[in-house]
Amino acid sequence: MRRRFLNFCEIHVIVGPMFAGETTALLRRVKSEGNNGRNVAIIKSRKDTRYAVDSVVTHDGTKFSCWALPDLLSFRQKFGDEAYAKSMLDVIGIDEAQFFGDLYDFCCKVADHDGKTVIVAGLDGDYLRFFLQINSFFFLFLDANL
Repeated sequence: MRRRFLNFCEIHVIVGPMFAGETTALLRRVKSEGNNGRNVAIIKSRKDTRYAVDSVVTHDGTKFSCWALPDLLSFRQKFGDEAYAKSMLDVIGIDEAQFFGDLYDFCCKVADHDGKTVIVAGLDGDYLRFFLQINSFFFLFLDANL
């Protein structure tokens, strides 16, 4: 009899100041996962309309198609409950994470209950270098084995 292994799911966090390359790092990671045969999707906030409405775009112009949503918890419905439940998605990338108030709940549900890997990218502060509230979320997921 063949043993069936559970998906080992993780939450990866990419954080830094403005123009530090968080989106570039996110796209590199998501593309790598896709090249390794995993099904991937990226979500960005509907508030982020700087370069494109339906794509995540780096400062150097690299684009990746995405889901632009008002909140993260609506993703499963937009993606399609049946497709989502059948594990047609392995990795979810989140760009500009600081815009999502439901980030913690979404990441915990997706990783812990749905068996998916989440890669989160966001700012560590605003343009005045004030610490963003979202950072308390990031610290919850730091690897203790650094």
